[in-house]
Amino acid sequence: MTAGVYRGFDKEQLDVQYSPSSMVADLRPFLDDYALRSRQARAELAGLLQRDLPYGPGPDERLDVYGPPATDAGSAGSPALFFVHGGYWQALSKEESAFAAPAFVGAGAAYVTPDHTLAPHARLAAIVDQVRGAFAWLWRNAAEHGIDPGRIVVSGSSAGAHLAAMLLATPWRRWGLPAAPIAGAVLLGGIYDLAPVRLTYVNEVAGIDAGEVRDCSPMFLPGLRCPVVVAWGERETGEFKRQSSAFAACLRARGCRVTAFEQPGRNHFDSPMELGVRSARVHAETRRLLGLPARG
Repeated sequence: MTAGVYRGFDKEQLDVQYSPSSMVADLRPFLDDYALRSRQARAELAGLLQRDLPYGPGPDERLDVYGPPATDAGSAGSPALFFVHGGYWQALSKEESAFAAPAFVGAGAAYVTPDHTLAPHARLAAIVDQVRGAFAWLWRNAAEHGIDPGRIVVSGSSAGAHLAAMLLATPWRRWGLPAAPIAGAVLLGGIYDLAPVRLTYVNEVAGIDAGEVRDCSPMFLPGLRCPVVVAWGERETGEFKRQSSAFAACLRARGCRVTAFEQPGRNHFDSPMELGVRSARVHAETRRLLGLPARG
């Protein structure tokens, strides 16, 4: 009998639990859809798009700002959604992450997508700091881009949800920002405890070590008490569902106002598309955190 390595799973079983593609027949159509819808978004919002703005000195430290639409003179600025892409820290980019931009820009917000160096070319702790640097840049330069720095909501899917959750666990005063610069968070199908991930096939590329499990697992780190939405697809693996439910409970214990729910009929890869679907609950919850009017 094969020995269990985590929560009664043997290595093969744990690999499956942390393989979202095990729940779909073919991953490629979902990735193609991200890319297609993001190209369409860039075309639709070409007049409101600022591309490849440097937030740091590295070649991968770039972000795109979509919108916001013009505001009245004297306005404090528009809210912004800062969306971090997934890909297990080793794939995808901002180029496939613009699919929800038209829905939010059309509602009066900005939509911001950062890039980061991919593993194995950067350690996870360095990737976390790059995303922190991207957020800090956006906060500092918000007014220049028509954004209210007090109304920036962070979001991400899968590994991007992990990175967005790490923004909640950041000691922002060390970065020269106020202690609580984030207005809220929308986390989709995320990983919040890295201990089991380190035991899977994912770590062959990610290279997560014991120190990063300790320092980069938002489940066990103190953090901001902002409102948070935690969502996951109905067709996720048991471990992905467990991580989301456990993190929602952790946030509540921390004193956060948490909205947690399962997205019916959705899997790990199509659940983030609901950000841009005006009739979807996750879109409505994100609008709420941004302070945008509910869809009429």
